[in-house]
Amino acid sequence: MKWKTSGSRRTGPANLKWRARILAVLFLAGMLATSAWMKASPAIGTAPALPGNAVSNGVDWNDPISGTVNLDWANAHLTPRGIDMQDRGLVFQPVVNLDWHLYEAAASNNPWLDHVTFKTALFNDFDTVRSGNSPGNWSEIDYTFGPELGLWKNWVLGSPFTIFKSQNGSFATCWAWDPQLVYHDQWFGRFSINPYVEFFDELQNKITVVLVPSRSQSSFYGVVGVAPAYRFERLPLVLELPAYILIPGANFYQQANGSGGGTDLGLFAASLRVRLDLSCLGPDFDHWTLYGGVQYQYLNNPGLLDGNLASVPGAGRQRDFLVFHGGVTFHF
Repeated sequence: MKWKTSGSRRTGPANLKWRARILAVLFLAGMLATSAWMKASPAIGTAPALPGNAVSNGVDWNDPISGTVNLDWANAHLTPRGIDMQDRGLVFQPVVNLDWHLYEAAASNNPWLDHVTFKTALFNDFDTVRSGNSPGNWSEIDYTFGPELGLWKNWVLGSPFTIFKSQNGSFATCWAWDPQLVYHDQWFGRFSINPYVEFFDELQNKITVVLVPSRSQSSFYGVVGVAPAYRFERLPLVLELPAYILIPGANFYQQANGSGGGTDLGLFAASLRVRLDLSCLGPDFDHWTLYGGVQYQYLNNPGLLDGNLASVPGAGRQRDFLVFHGGVTFHF
């Protein structure tokens, strides 16, 4: 459909952990209910996280549910696909992740299947600058759900589905399938590379800017990436350097003349992030992490450049983007 352009665990006391879970479930249910009664808008957007975030924290398998509440602030909303959603003001993106632990194998019983988890997530985007065809500060809400399998001790296969929904009339609701395969290496002790591959398939409606609807086609893209991380021995710090390249299908992006953007390199992205474990401040902070970082994206595909030019008038065919962000994560 046509894009509607506009201007721009730690384990703690049991009662604490269960209170946190109840609050997260209530928050998730509340946001789901809010979305249901809100006026339906033509419904693109962004996934709950950069693909480089495919590597997750450790899990306490004695608990049936674990998760995180993440509060992120940034100077822009640039999606993992390079789409410039907002480049003015302050962007606030809260994310709730709930992991439902269905199965864990004893080491001696199953040499290939380590765990089965059903993962759910809720992503929201709020901007200080109003935007969209129905201008508002609440820009987007995305729902993600799907299974995850732990395989052969070091491999993780996820198969999530995501519903991307605009709250300000900017795009049509898109359904997508986004499987990922990650290898958690143990080659270098405290330093890990964590290579991964990802496939993204548009199931209903486009996730990119549609410039000529009569020539638009559903498509896909592939990602090859790494999520290196170094955990300091004497400091409560983790240094992360995720990077990936995106190779689109011929019609994933669309040029201004209606033709596909082609299969050349879509974009390259790299980030630098530092995470501080706040348990160093005392037991009251055992579940909290503070982080900050910067992401660089280089946009290469002509259809991607044309789409950004149409969706953010006056921005030009910008290829280089820097997004600064930081926030806090609560683990339970």
